[in-house]
Amino acid sequence: SNKVWKFNGDDKELNIEDRSDRFLYPHLDKFSLQLFSPVSWEAIPGTKLQLEDWEYVTCMKHLYLSSEGMHSGQRGFIVIGTNFNYGEDITSRGHIKIYDVIEVVPEPGQPLTKNKIKTVYDKEQKGPVTAISAVSGFLVSTVGQRIYIWQFKDKELHGIAFIDTNVYTHQIHALKNFLLVGDVYQSINVLQYQQDYRTVSMISRDTAPLEVYACEFVIDNGHLGFLVTDVDRNLSMFVYSPETKESMGGQKLVRKADIHLGQHVNCMWRVRAKLTDPSSNQRVLTANEKKHVTWYATLDGALGFLLPMNEKVYRRLLMLSNVLTTNLPHTAGLNPRGFRTLRNSRKDLRNPCRGIVDGDLVFMFVDLSAAEKAEFARKIGTTTAEILDDLAELDRNAAHF
Repeated sequence: SNKVWKFNGDDKELNIEDRSDRFLYPHLDKFSLQLFSPVSWEAIPGTKLQLEDWEYVTCMKHLYLSSEGMHSGQRGFIVIGTNFNYGEDITSRGHIKIYDVIEVVPEPGQPLTKNKIKTVYDKEQKGPVTAISAVSGFLVSTVGQRIYIWQFKDKELHGIAFIDTNVYTHQIHALKNFLLVGDVYQSINVLQYQQDYRTVSMISRDTAPLEVYACEFVIDNGHLGFLVTDVDRNLSMFVYSPETKESMGGQKLVRKADIHLGQHVNCMWRVRAKLTDPSSNQRVLTANEKKHVTWYATLDGALGFLLPMNEKVYRRLLMLSNVLTTNLPHTAGLNPRGFRTLRNSRKDLRNPCRGIVDGDLVFMFVDLSAAEKAEFARKIGTTTAEILDDLAELDRNAAHF
């Protein structure tokens, strides 16, 4: 593109730059929205929406917002946050776009055309829209350095509450009326939206600087944790624990567990742990009613998951991983324990907490010979059957794919 926006004192204007034939013009990214069929993964004809030039999509989610016409009181919409990236001289502005997928009479011979996409709301905001979510049927969005809570009513967004944030918020996750907010430089904050008072307030935060890649909740029955991945390829878990001394009465989040993954994680999501045994389809795992598996995807193309487990199983598998570290030959003679220890590019006065068992290592136990299994089980004071039961239970909990 040979077009460039320039600031001319009070407004911006579009200039066309003419250079010689040898000059390489910069490429301009163009974004679009396209619906696909979940049955055949084909693109649905007539549902492609082209966004404007210079408009970048920063976030997109399918959110349930309050809708008066629906029986449940909430309805699903596709919500997109964008930013107009004109250059460093011109103030960034973004749009919040809300789309509805509607059903129409399909064209003859084209059954996929029964769905169409309809723009319900599209207006400019005071700053770039960098993250979106929904809490209690209200839309949550980051506009510039503020988080706003909006009510979607009569095809308009009405502001309800706002709170100032740190540098650049790029992740917001909601659970009931709690919000987990990830900042690109200033770690994570936990916010609470109180519907009765229509206010949003900060409950707690991690005060140490951390370049967050992704964050998500960890749910284990009545316990809640906050999972964070960072630029140093670590995965850390924080908890809200106001009774401990280091949390300063709940103002600071306490780091409870950490592990070095060796890969950048930029995406996480939660799935409830399996309630049925995959081999027999019998409902056996009643303890998993409120336990969630947190899955993650890495920039190297790997998939992995984090699964909460009880103290007894954790102790047994931790001892097993220590025995396997010392007694098994490892790739290139490298030490798994040393590799999995938290790494920091900047000086950190906190010690690594560990607290996460390396699944890749303990599952090597399954491939050992019967004599080695018996020997290692004897060393940690248990039986082979008990260890295999624990590993099978973990595998069963996360057998989603």
